[in-house]
Amino acid sequence: MRVSKALGTVVAVAVALVGLTATSESTADDANLAKLTCTGGNVTVTSGDASYHLNTEAPWKWDKGAKVSLSESQAKFHGDACTGTVSAYLCNNDKSNCKSVKVAVK
Repeated sequence: MRVSKALGTVVAVAVALVGLTATSESTADDANLAKLTCTGGNVTVTSGDASYHLNTEAPWKWDKGAKVSLSESQAKFHGDACTGTVSAYLCNNDKSNCKSVKVAVK
């Protein structure tokens, strides 16, 4: 019984590590990867690069509002004002390269 628990823990840690390393952090070259618009606290994020789509399996978040919907073409959020930062996640079309991008809401 203890061996199976230990093996399960090892597998869970391995899966978590793969998930953390599969998405790379943003760089200056990634600044235009996500396109964001905000009007009256309604935020919409789309891909700023035709070879990328939104990653619906990632933990999208806006620190000043709530996620309303998420698809491969757009993410929608609602909040009180156009402030804060959205954590956006995009992948290229063959999903071989995924990026995490922080986008300022203005």
